[in-house]
Amino acid sequence: MTLHGEGAIPADLARRFAAFIDDRIAQAPLGRTLPPSVMMPLLDGVITAEGLGADAAWNRFVDHVSPNNVGLDSERYLAFIPVSPSAAGVWMDAAVSAATYSAESWLEAAGVVAAENQTLRWLADVFGMPASAGGCFMSGGSIGNLSALAVAREQMGERRSVAVADTAHASVFNSLRMLGLTREPGHEMIVVQTGDDGRFTGAALAAAVEGRTDIGLVVAAAGSTNAGVVDDLAGLADVAERLGAWFHVDGAYGAAGALLPELRHLYDGLGRADSMIVDPHKWLFAPEGSCALLYKQPDLAAAVHTQHGPYIDILHGDEPLWNPSDYGYQLTRRASGLPLWFALAVHGTDAHADAIRRGIELTRLAAERLSAIEEVSLVMPPQLGVLLFRRAGWGRAEWGAWAHRVLSEGIAFVAPSTWKGEPVGRLVFLHPRTPESVIDEIAATLA
Repeated sequence: MTLHGEGAIPADLARRFAAFIDDRIAQAPLGRTLPPSVMMPLLDGVITAEGLGADAAWNRFVDHVSPNNVGLDSERYLAFIPVSPSAAGVWMDAAVSAATYSAESWLEAAGVVAAENQTLRWLADVFGMPASAGGCFMSGGSIGNLSALAVAREQMGERRSVAVADTAHASVFNSLRMLGLTREPGHEMIVVQTGDDGRFTGAALAAAVEGRTDIGLVVAAAGSTNAGVVDDLAGLADVAERLGAWFHVDGAYGAAGALLPELRHLYDGLGRADSMIVDPHKWLFAPEGSCALLYKQPDLAAAVHTQHGPYIDILHGDEPLWNPSDYGYQLTRRASGLPLWFALAVHGTDAHADAIRRGIELTRLAAERLSAIEEVSLVMPPQLGVLLFRRAGWGRAEWGAWAHRVLSEGIAFVAPSTWKGEPVGRLVFLHPRTPESVIDEIAATLA
């Protein structure tokens, strides 16, 4: 068989791929995971000089590769942050793979970039950002945070210290470390302790930096990943403005909640961010591998991220063109914003808001049912779709055993966490089709 062109794979195999996608969209399995000692032998002899042929290769995939994964898109995936891609988004993502759009520049992909920019404009409007706002789609929140904080570093001037909450995502701390903002002389990272509610407030920031003139960057969260808490964005923006500091908001998980009118008050001040991110593959129901990165002043980002070289300078001609690669640390990139654009075009914004709302409803229902169990108490009432809870007498070992049991019994995939150093249970409701019965099944394992 040839690698390319018509007939490169049998028509029957193409139909099997399409059927696989259809079945996955209909209902993703919960799946499982295996230890390396069991998993690796299943793939022995797959890669050879001659190849296995279409049938044998496909059988290895469906028999040994696909089943031995926990399904992030399963209705019973309640750990970390789930992924629940819309059917329209999945099929457009397949089209993106087939077309291989060169989405780093307008010169190569005017249609894709225009569609992605239309989506970014919609997001900026939802978040209350000014008409000047713009940016690009990237592969995920970690690279989005790194790219935004690299721009912030160039704007900090002589104010080289950073203020961040103890609840910030690991990628924020990792980005600050890689950018030299935690260990170079004169660079101090001030980690502000949050209270029992996990909220980073303007008052706490003001107290932590009182009398200081070296703060050049403040990082907040529009929905912390561990607890789903939206920081005091307006209060933090006020303090950052007084300090003359760059204000970055990590909204990878929770910023999409701003679509709901009943939650909009939680996000007051978000539009004042100098930079922010939101991951469409989380609460905007896009396929995995997408982050929307927005700047209040995109030209500041272009000054940092635009790449130059003999073979790419043609991308920057005399006519101003919007090149996504100028706004984040990524040259070659997939058109990762196109699946969200297509799903919005197919279903509209209200359908996405309704799906977000369902996750919040399930979370509140779970909070009611679990708190009714005598041995269980909530760490805090849930704000968004994350629920943290305690179980009397349980430590790290008991939580680990519980997670193993819940998965082995096919109830759900869960991942306990810690809160202020205390081992706790954690559930995340994102998939709008998660059945309420899962909550009762989980409750039974805690009673």
